[in-house]
Amino acid sequence: MFASSESNSNYISKNNHGISGLINVPNARFSDEGVSALTIYRGEPDRKYSFTFSPFNWMEGGFYYSDITGKAYGSGYLQSYKDKGFNVKFKLKDQDDYPALAIGLNDFAGTGIYASEYLVSSYKINNFDFTLGIGWGTFSDHGIKNPFRYIDDEFETRDVSSNETQGGEFSIGNYLSGKDVGIFGGV
Repeated sequence: MFASSESNSNYISKNNHGISGLINVPNARFSDEGVSALTIYRGEPDRKYSFTFSPFNWMEGGFYYSDITGKAYGSGYLQSYKDKGFNVKFKLKDQDDYPALAIGLNDFAGTGIYASEYLVSSYKINNFDFTLGIGWGTFSDHGIKNPFRYIDDEFETRDVSSNETQGGEFSIGNYLSGKDVGIFGGV
């Protein structure tokens, strides 16, 4: 990962999707306003290039381009599948006596392969930064029932057929939806 210099003394790491976080999960940390970063991730099945920017200290956005090995491009082309998407995260609160909180969307206007929504908290104690979150979409494989189903039954349905579109489509009806949610975390 390559990043521009940051004015704060604590480096804010970027995850494999280009958003502040750990490996494949986001955290509730944000870079200073005006900071941008370029990340390069080479793994299997993904190879990603992402550009992240912080136009405000309460917002982080990113664009990624991915090469997914093991999935055919289609239409007779002899190459791996290509994907692009957009991520965004908003700060709800900074850490004080209670954890920092953020809410975000991954792949919200892309093909939907990585589509997810999340609410995440982070709490730093000395040199340890603890993160715990709840997620929908690609985060939701833990069999925990979606809490929003109590508000409206529509939240139990996530249209997975809208995933893997040609991209650039907003699937607003899928946000925070699905039968299950997942819990994620990291230190």
